[in-house]
Amino acid sequence: MGDRVKLFDFEKRPSVSRLTPKFTPAGSNLPDPIMFDLMILGSGMAGLAAAQCAQNDGKQVLLVDKGRRLGGRVATRRKDGFVFNHGAQFVTAKGTVFASLLGRAQQLGCLTDWQISPDKTVQIGAPTMRDLAQFIAKDLDIHQQTEITSIAHHGDGIGFFDMDGLVACGRQAIVTAPAPQSARLLAALYPGLAATASLAAYDPCWTIMLGLENDDGIAPMPLRDEAAGIQFAALETSRQKPQSIAANQIRPAMTIQASGAWSQQHLEDDPQEVIEKLTAIWQDITGHRLGNILNAAAHRWRYAKVSRATPETAARLSDDQKLAIAGDWLGGPRIEQAFDSGQQAYYALKASLEARHAR
Repeated sequence: MGDRVKLFDFEKRPSVSRLTPKFTPAGSNLPDPIMFDLMILGSGMAGLAAAQCAQNDGKQVLLVDKGRRLGGRVATRRKDGFVFNHGAQFVTAKGTVFASLLGRAQQLGCLTDWQISPDKTVQIGAPTMRDLAQFIAKDLDIHQQTEITSIAHHGDGIGFFDMDGLVACGRQAIVTAPAPQSARLLAALYPGLAATASLAAYDPCWTIMLGLENDDGIAPMPLRDEAAGIQFAALETSRQKPQSIAANQIRPAMTIQASGAWSQQHLEDDPQEVIEKLTAIWQDITGHRLGNILNAAAHRWRYAKVSRATPETAARLSDDQKLAIAGDWLGGPRIEQAFDSGQQAYYALKASLEARHAR
């Protein structure tokens, strides 16, 4: 699937400034009345992949995202010296396009190997998962902390609107929000695409982040016990090389992610109760007491893992060929599937535009 789309190329590792996307903070005025070639909703893996393809083609692209950080569920949180990779835990590649991207990222120090079981090694962002997203987002224009509440035709293009009015508009657009959000946003303008989004389903995931006084005696290998309610639990220091821990003064920390079934059962629980319950489950499984917990927080991912992707036959491009949808919910739960979906959405729009010009 991914092998039929081209991979954007990084010839050498850019400077820190060039690795940093060009963010527009919330409340700032975007250029007006500029019509972007492509507007993208969402700066997760699908949105970033689509944006880089378009930018490589010389298009003027703007991504709009409601979050403070890029990457979507490829997420990292820092607090008081603790680092928590509280979203996607690792990445793997099956197709040659995504594998080539990961290989380049690893060559440039943005990705490293991590052994998660005696017979399985995966790859993770270096030094954090968000660094992989940051690598892909090189030089992109991203407007953060802006929640789009409606999408409508604006002149000859597509307009993204928040509660205060028009944010920006584009000749074409890609929507990469989670399926339920995409369905709501597109219901009036493109009901066929909204219907596609309504076919997807997700498992939620409660994630707790524990800053520890010490991690003495805790096995470095991640724990998985779905029957008990834990999908994945890992020491954050197990991801890091010893020299990196010392140089960056990384403090002992653990991230515990509940299984989809447990998360669904406890979806509306109080966060403090979730912290206590998951900590107790981990301690019962391992027989180890965590001791003094210096910092604790919980995050509820309502749309964590795709449990049912939309059928391949469902519409992905609007009838007027101005808007496409993308996201892991169109292919499956893996990061690569979100990435592939973003590239495919862009190339579908590009092909439709070229066909119109050829008439």
